[in-house]
Formats: sequence, C-alpha cells, structure tokens
Amino acid sequence: MSRRSGGRFARVQSWLQKAPAIFVASSVLAACAGGNHSPLTANGGKLFSVTAQKTAFFKYGPQQGNGPDSELPRDTLVTLIRPSFGYSKVQLVNDGQQGFVASDDIKIAPATLVAALTAPPPDPTVPRAPGGKRFRLNTNDPRLAPPPEQLPDPDLPPESSPR
Repeated sequence: MSRRSGGRFARVQSWLQKAPAIFVASSVLAACAGGNHSPLTANGGKLFSVTAQKTAFFKYGPQQGNGPDSELPRDTLVTLIRPSFGYSKVQLVNDGQQGFVASDDIKIAPATLVAALTAPPPDPTVPRAPGGKRFRLNTNDPRLAPPPEQLPDPDLPPESSPR
C-alpha cells in the first residue's frame, strides 16, 4: 500500500509544481481573448467604389427571392468585408449597411474620390442651429425684450403703511 500512496503523492506534487505555470498561461490567454478587437477587413481597410453605372445591392445575398434591395450608383464608397468570385460582401461607407454586390462592379477607390466624398468633420467651435443653418440674432429687436412690469392702476388711492 505504501507504494501506491507514494505514487499518488508524487503525482500530486508534480501537478502542484506545474500549477503556477498553468495558471499564468491561462491568465495570459484569457487577457488576450477579452480585448476589444475590431474585425479585419479583407483589404486592410481600403475603400472600394462602384465602377458600373448602377449595381444591384443585396442585403442577404444574390439569390434572395425578391431581387435586389436597392441599386448603388457609380462612385458609391464601400468597404470590402469578404471577397468572393461572383459577389462580394461589402459595407456601405455612408450608412453602414452590409450586403452583397457583384465583384466585377467594384474596384479600389481612387484617392481623389475618397478625398472628395469623405469630407472633414465640421468645426465644433462654430455654433449651428438644429437644422445646420446659421442665423443672426439681433438683441436690440424690441420683440425680444421682456414685457414691461405690471404697474398698479393710477386711479387707485395710494396704499397707507400700517403704523
């Protein structure tokens, strides 16, 4: 019996020696897996544009039963998600919709088109009205003045102060 118990003790001792290394390795793997990773695009983040006059845009795939969901005009910017032989999965730059377009109808977007269609963000220091329009406010306009204070009727006798 002592031989068996000695073998178990050796196995437990061996496992206890490996436990810290296993703990560290599992902690590192858990930390790496928990990060917020953005999905990689097939083209490394390059933008593509529609080269045909119009191309069919399918939300669920080219074989969906009711035909294309919409048509994309020429020079529409898209991000390639998954290239394929016939139809590629893309994401529209302007509204973020994902769908499928014919692979022959898209090419890498020229830099001039990307610069023209991706305007810089508006300057946050310029005040804008809710509709995006500017308006001028004349603070001297009498319509913006508060109404005058209500005065007592002049025909009433003056109030006497109590003594």
